[in-house]
Amino acid sequence: MPDLQAVRLLALAGDIDALIAGIRLRTPLQALAQRGGFSLEVRSFHDCSAADLRRADVLIVQRGLSQRVARLQRQVRRQGGTVLYEIDDLLTELPDHVSNQGRVLAQRQHLLDCMHLADLVTVSTERLGVTLMPPHWHVVPNYALPLGDAAMPALRPDLPVTFVLASMEALAPHALYQALRMLPASLARVVAVGPAAVSLAAAGVAAESHPLMSRQAFMTWVRALPNPVAVIPLEDSRFAACKSAIKWFEYGEAGVPVLCSDVSPYREVVEHGRTGWLVASDASAWQQALTQAALDGERRRQVAQAARGAVRARHTLDQTVQAWAEAIARAQQLRQQAGSPNAAGLTR
Repeated sequence: MPDLQAVRLLALAGDIDALIAGIRLRTPLQALAQRGGFSLEVRSFHDCSAADLRRADVLIVQRGLSQRVARLQRQVRRQGGTVLYEIDDLLTELPDHVSNQGRVLAQRQHLLDCMHLADLVTVSTERLGVTLMPPHWHVVPNYALPLGDAAMPALRPDLPVTFVLASMEALAPHALYQALRMLPASLARVVAVGPAAVSLAAAGVAAESHPLMSRQAFMTWVRALPNPVAVIPLEDSRFAACKSAIKWFEYGEAGVPVLCSDVSPYREVVEHGRTGWLVASDASAWQQALTQAALDGERRRQVAQAARGAVRARHTLDQTVQAWAEAIARAQQLRQQAGSPNAAGLTR
């Protein structure tokens, strides 16, 4: 791991307490700070002061898309500091079902300005970096929330399976909905978390509705469900393909088997029939997959166990922490090579 002991790091997000800020910034950077011994401050954009900026050697901005955020980046650059721009979705091409599509696309030029004011852009996947094409970028992958020696969820042959759909955004129209409508109540129940519940209700799918939860609370809750099986429908689009397979990482660590759409990013990480099931975007394919998963408890156990092994080998917090260390060191090197800019060079 690069030596970052002398670094004073400031991480900013629209809401530093939001779930995505916790996943991408707070949790891995706090772990990195503890291991590396450098100082870390985290702030929401509106709470960032001039004193915070003056103390920062390295500024990390998550999803900045305003003139004010660009000014914060310019200030750190002017004082000789290093700037990283963190982005984990293809925000330049948001689909219609994303709730803040209009606001984000209206600020698209500010987003691009913020990206190009950074010494380095951190992205969650290789495909996202290639698609956004900033001058310099580095993959900081997502990871599963570590659960340590937690046992696999118990098989309950006396109870039906619980199909779980959870999402922080509304789901796009999908062939899965027809399959869920045809699912016998005696075979399985459907539970939905967050905006996924609204999407299912609009599609005529009977489902229990639950609010969004913290990451830790959700993992505890889903593991306690009778015979949980996660269902992850995803549209086949550039936006979806640039996402990471973080849901599969989380469920894999939790010991919950997964049925997911046979599209990127799941196609790249799930071994069909061994660490999960990849399902074609067809109602009959989904109906068959749901029925088979519901009827074969031993197969679910085998798939969940294999997925946990794969996630713990390749998608851990330690790997994300190492990637952040490498990204910060690389950004500092790029800043040194470019030299200290003057005000005239930061007018974009």
